[in-house]
Amino acid sequence: MKRAISFVVLLIAASLKISAQEVVQNNVKPVENALSQVTKLQPVSFNYDKTWADKLKLSARPQYGFVGADAKTAVPEIVSVQAKDYPAGKNAFKSATITKVDYESLVPLLVASIKEQQQQIEELKRELRTLKTQNTK
Repeated sequence: MKRAISFVVLLIAASLKISAQEVVQNNVKPVENALSQVTKLQPVSFNYDKTWADKLKLSARPQYGFVGADAKTAVPEIVSVQAKDYPAGKNAFKSATITKVDYESLVPLLVASIKEQQQQIEELKRELRTLKTQNTK
C-alpha cells in the first residue's frame, strides 16, 4: 500500500511538471549614446490637477518624474500616450489622454549612461596620471 501511494505521488508530481521555454531575444545590440539621451531628460516634481486626478483615479500627491512631451523629445521609445475613460453622466463616458513614461525601460539607459561616465572618468584619471608624471620630471 505504501508503494502504491508513493507511485501515485510520483505520477502526480511528474504530470504537474511544467516545461518553461525561454523567449528568444532578437536584434540584441549594446545601448549607445545613452548619456546624451539621459542628459536631455529634465526631472521634475509635479501634482496632477485635483479635478483630473479624481476623474481619472490618479494620485493627487506630489510625484517625481518627467514632463511627458519633454521626455518624448529626449527619448521617444520610453513614452506612450494612453486614453483613460472617465464617467461623464449616467452610463456615459468621456476619454482623456495621459502621456506616460515607462520608467522600467529607462533603467537600461541609466545603466548604460553610468557606464559611459565611468569610461570618461577612467580616461580622465589616465590623463591626469600622465600629466602628473610629466610634471615631476
